[in-house]
Amino acid sequence: FRHQYFHTHALPALNQFRNEGVFATEGMQATFSTMTYPNHISIVTGSRDEGQWSDPEVEPIWITATKQAKKSAVLFWPACYNEFNGIRPLIYSWSYTDAIPFREKIDNAVSYFRELPIQLVLLYHEEVDKQGHASGPDSMEVHETGMSNVKQIIRPFFEKYIDPSMVEENIIVGGQFSVIPREGQTQQVIDGLRRIPNVTVYKRNELPQRFHYSKPDHRLGEVFVIPNEGVIFLNVSVEKY
Repeated sequence: FRHQYFHTHALPALNQFRNEGVFATEGMQATFSTMTYPNHISIVTGSRDEGQWSDPEVEPIWITATKQAKKSAVLFWPACYNEFNGIRPLIYSWSYTDAIPFREKIDNAVSYFRELPIQLVLLYHEEVDKQGHASGPDSMEVHETGMSNVKQIIRPFFEKYIDPSMVEENIIVGGQFSVIPREGQTQQVIDGLRRIPNVTVYKRNELPQRFHYSKPDHRLGEVFVIPNEGVIFLNVSVEKY
């Protein structure tokens, strides 16, 4: 879902929800990486991506609620099945599924408020996002369901750019390509990656401050390849995506 949809599409149900509930006029800015999982974690923790996976003090709101003797149901939300310091919500989903219709998911969520002593319910459903990736934000499908677009797909990690033996680890996600070079191979890896078209290559300490992603941590790579606008990295085929 894109915030522009409130202005470009007729959304009576969501507008009613916004008008009768709580709405932040200056809401959350997308974190780097701008992917579903890290941003949904930011929504429930208030943290940026660089601290989500290493700071032991970071916890989602349902864990905070549990510590305060409040009962939570977290349905299909990213990381809802993870333990945080040995704690899980009272009710949670082990994995995401489209097999359960959205209407049924909502009915289940509402029933927890009505039939159980649940004080916090979070529910995620991917239909809007999934359809958007297939058709684009300005398509007729978006008019009906609301979506996001993927413009172009490339696979950057080819031997013609860098020798795989120089790399300890690499992780490809939509917003970035993170590389951990072997000791003494950093500059050679950077030189090779900079030959890839339509990307910008950074050392970790060179990342723009606005990314909030340069915190020293063993879980972050040393070299980052950022695709230019209109380009995305995937480690699967277009058909699978």
